[in-house]
Amino acid sequence: MEPHGDDVVVCDARGLTRVIGEPAVIAEEMRRMAWDRGVGVRVAIAGTHTAAWLLAHVRPGLTVVTPGDEAHTLARLPMTALAMLPECRARIFSDVLETLDRWGVATLGDLARLPRADVSSRLGLAGARLHQAAWGEDVVPLVATAEATRFIERVELEWPVDGLEPLSFVLARVCEALSGALERADRGAVTITTRLTLVNKTLAERTLTLPAPMRDAKVLRTLILLDLEAHPPGTDAEHFAGIDIVEVELGVTPGRIVQKSLLAHDVPAVEDIATLVARLQALMGESRVGAPVVLDTHDPRKSSMKPFIAPAFAIERLRRASPSSKAPQHPSATIRRFRLPMAVRVVTDHGAPVRIVLSALRLAPAGLAQGKEITHRAGPWRTSGQWWTADRDTWDRDEWDVSVETGVVYRLARDRATDRWEVEGVID
Repeated sequence: MEPHGDDVVVCDARGLTRVIGEPAVIAEEMRRMAWDRGVGVRVAIAGTHTAAWLLAHVRPGLTVVTPGDEAHTLARLPMTALAMLPECRARIFSDVLETLDRWGVATLGDLARLPRADVSSRLGLAGARLHQAAWGEDVVPLVATAEATRFIERVELEWPVDGLEPLSFVLARVCEALSGALERADRGAVTITTRLTLVNKTLAERTLTLPAPMRDAKVLRTLILLDLEAHPPGTDAEHFAGIDIVEVELGVTPGRIVQKSLLAHDVPAVEDIATLVARLQALMGESRVGAPVVLDTHDPRKSSMKPFIAPAFAIERLRRASPSSKAPQHPSATIRRFRLPMAVRVVTDHGAPVRIVLSALRLAPAGLAQGKEITHRAGPWRTSGQWWTADRDTWDRDEWDVSVETGVVYRLARDRATDRWEVEGVID
């Protein structure tokens, strides 16, 4: 089998006659198998893969050519069919096709009737190759592509295991074998798919996406165990169901080559960071661990969490995203928003805040608890949004940046609809 991109496959069908039947039956079986997988295909069977390629690209449905009749079958095809050959993507072939068109050559039969020696002397090697294709002749043999190696290990247990501790011994053996296979193939794992067949014959499957290619057996085992600890198999999340079969499959990529710099700061290994993040996710929950990002919305308060990326990879991705910039640009001022805004009362003078009044029971930041008189202020900046939608997530606010007696600068916001004040965060 020789794949060409995502939509063309050339395969050697010799020997299938004894297994499936005549070529027409083989072609019908190929089309049926593709149709069962939701793919509509054209199938052509011929004595040469050049003839099969041309017929499959020009004729819909099934085409079967009797051996030795390739040139006669191709003779009726238009010259534009030759442009579909892989080698004809080069500029020189398009120039030759334009020359043949000016000569009045309309079909492959017209081209095949020309003397090959004359075509070669006038149009060169490209013309000779097109003349061979018009006869359905191959230039290079079919080169079979080896099947991609799957990195998968499966263990059928003699007795079911019903806990993480006994399962860790099984996973250690599985991950050691996979790590050795990765080492020999110079590959690194980027995804881990764990399939557990439970005693009640149900299948529990989990897939982990790793932040960087890795092959260390202990790290792979630890990540699987932490994920299973956070997501126990079975319907009852509080109890670990018995397991009969353990299967681990890795998605791989070429090995990672790390060249450290004498000038750059050393950073923790990617494996250590991945293990730490997995431990935190198992302890706190997946939605509470990651790197905060500001959402692309009109509301500057909206934020979300994205998977944490190791510093070395984060800098590399930033350089790739903006090759012209030598270093990330840091803003001159930063607001550190509170996870929950702090509701306060504010004394105003002609609409401008002059003093912040805190509740006696509320724990305030040190800078705000020691000084509540506003010494400087800037604002208001009025913002509103989502009023064009029917949901309740609308806002209409006046924002102030105020400095208190201690010199700390806070962001104050007043909801214009309810006249409630909040301290949103601290400005550095």
